[in-house]
Amino acid sequence: MVLLLNNHDVEKVLSIKDCMEAIEDAYRDLSEGQAVNFPESGRMEVHTPSPGAESNRGYTWGAMAGLVRKAGVMAFRMKSDIEYELKHPGGLLTQEKYCIEPGTYCGLVLLFSIQNAEPLAIINDGVIQHMRVAATAGVAAKYLARDDSETLGILGSGGMARSHAAALCAVRPIKRIRVFSPTPAHRENFAEEMRAKLALDVQAVDRPEAAVQGADIIAACTDSKLPVVEEAWVEPGMHLTRVLPAEFGSWIESKADVIIRHLKAQPSGGPVRVTAGQDAERAKRDKNRLPILAYRELPTLADLVSGKARGRTDASQVTFYYNSPGSGVQFAAAGAKAYQLAKAQGVGRELPSAWFLQDIRD
Repeated sequence: MVLLLNNHDVEKVLSIKDCMEAIEDAYRDLSEGQAVNFPESGRMEVHTPSPGAESNRGYTWGAMAGLVRKAGVMAFRMKSDIEYELKHPGGLLTQEKYCIEPGTYCGLVLLFSIQNAEPLAIINDGVIQHMRVAATAGVAAKYLARDDSETLGILGSGGMARSHAAALCAVRPIKRIRVFSPTPAHRENFAEEMRAKLALDVQAVDRPEAAVQGADIIAACTDSKLPVVEEAWVEPGMHLTRVLPAEFGSWIESKADVIIRHLKAQPSGGPVRVTAGQDAERAKRDKNRLPILAYRELPTLADLVSGKARGRTDASQVTFYYNSPGSGVQFAAAGAKAYQLAKAQGVGRELPSAWFLQDIRD
């Protein structure tokens, strides 16, 4: 039987601690050659301009795959998006997306057994996407953030910000969170929800620097295509993590004493991308927004968790986890854990395996 899991199912069975344990094990396996990412750059994309009123609108199909031998699974994650850029007051530029209409999205994780090749599960990727990114940031913070980190500054107030708050609080003794979002209602709602969920002092602030200055850990969890943190706000001893390449400017090259990538650098600095149609200007613009370190060889998270690379060695060091682009091994680890827990708890809908099999050899 193939198990169909929606976002509610995943949220019900998979905790952030379970996800972090699975992710850390998978990266340790990756360092030993017992897990793989495809492509090695993290993500593959097919893109074409799409007619519509939005600025720089295009269609993007994105995918990544990963295998973790100990978990016994191969995972394939794909998403289908209309993407466009949205300019906001004050010069903010964000990347927006949807499927069919704003507010709906299409993303799936397919799991396969490496024992007999059978399809195991089809999982909506919304919750697992937020959890796997945050869990990876949490694992990195376990090795890079100061042990006495008590104040967390978050930029952004969406699903990524919520999952990062849970993950970072799980690995460090966080006592207070300060959150900034350019939309007052969003940051206030985040503060109220996280206050109740994490039983912490969570304060919404009206300036991004108020979230950053004086914090021990900074998590940039925005959809911005431009920097959201300034160098002058960063203080000795901070640990920095982010979701998108542009959220910290090129100053991070010299400001951070320790930089850890989650994957090895690739010549392109970004995902494997092919484009149908004339979109050279967008490709050039996006490439120019990548920080220089996108092209640098740096120690990876797999090196860090396996002891092949050193993390923080001094309380005054500024550490930075370069958490992008995506990684298929994360979906294999988190997906396998969600599948195992759902099977054990009787969660999800079972579909006949025969629906996905055929008697014609491909």
